[in-house]
Amino acid sequence: MRIATLIVCLLVLATGALAEKAPYDYPNVEVTMDRQGGENIATAAPIAVMPTTLFGTTAGYLHDYDEICDYDIPGATDVVYSFEPCMDGILEADLCGAGTVYDTKLSVYENDEFNLVACNDDFCPGYISELSYASGQPIPVTVGNVYYFVVDGWSPGDEGAYELNIWGMDCTTPVESSSFSSAKSLYR
Repeated sequence: MRIATLIVCLLVLATGALAEKAPYDYPNVEVTMDRQGGENIATAAPIAVMPTTLFGTTAGYLHDYDEICDYDIPGATDVVYSFEPCMDGILEADLCGAGTVYDTKLSVYENDEFNLVACNDDFCPGYISELSYASGQPIPVTVGNVYYFVVDGWSPGDEGAYELNIWGMDCTTPVESSSFSSAKSLYR
């Protein structure tokens, strides 16, 4: 009897955790993608100029990262950008622009050892993510390290168009390129 009661209590708690987010009506926004993020850290799209605004979609990508920010729910498909800062400082980032049309999660890792620097699931209306002084999670960065911005969804099926804004310092980072076309794609 105690085990049955315990199982029922756990199911009620799990259902409550899933039900914490009420449905949100995302606007229909036509998004023009300038440059798409990479599939994972190994293929991350480099950010050459800071501050920056990047548009893309997570639709059609794999689910590679599953950081738990505020909710213990498996994430969704994700894309990755990399940035090498030109100075020590603080960056801020959000997905709160009109180009984001789904329930997001945003994580930042330092180097390729998956050292989590910051993660946010909900801050802006519509369950959109922000890493900033306002959200209580600015992103400290140090010269010589590489930072990976992972644009993710809250739960399986949360995918789509996004607008990633990153600000906090003025930088132009040299980016190696094997061809003119890939170098050209780094600049909007």
